[in-house]
Amino acid sequence: MSNEELVALIQAGDRDRIVELWHQVRRMVYKQAARWAGLGGTTIEDLTQAGFIAMLRAVDSYDPSRGTKFSTHLFQRLRAELSAATGYNSKRSWFDPLQSAVSLDAPLTDDDDSDTFADLIPDPAAEAAIEGMDVRLGVAEVLAELPEDQQRAVRGKYWHDLTVDKKTLNAAMKRLRHPDCSKRLRAYL
Repeated sequence: MSNEELVALIQAGDRDRIVELWHQVRRMVYKQAARWAGLGGTTIEDLTQAGFIAMLRAVDSYDPSRGTKFSTHLFQRLRAELSAATGYNSKRSWFDPLQSAVSLDAPLTDDDDSDTFADLIPDPAAEAAIEGMDVRLGVAEVLAELPEDQQRAVRGKYWHDLTVDKKTLNAAMKRLRHPDCSKRLRAYL
């Protein structure tokens, strides 16, 4: 017997046919409940029960003269019921990160003085600044071993993009390529 025929019998007063209709639509309801499970802290069992209620409401409001199948009408009622049960108003809200957001100020443990989630998040700007500082100190240490005019030439060319004496710059670069210097500088690459 089709869903539409069962609904017509139920609407005519044969309420015992509700169980038979449930057996026919249960798989669709369960599939939808599984998709919505977990939203708003709900379980598949909770949502399957909401699906049963949706089926009862769909039976009461189904009008075959509109030309739709009962399963289509049930699906619309089911979405509304699952939405109400989970607290999600639309499919779009499933993907809303604020629905499952946790404050960065929330403590990691139940202790009042424990670290917060924010303490776990690395700060790329701070890490880059520390790395940059290490590189600058390392390069400055190696440059300090060069004569003053060669130090000025390297800083002028590579720090300030100035035009410098080519002969002095070449002499500085030759010294920086020496294995003693280049080995220490490669550590920063």
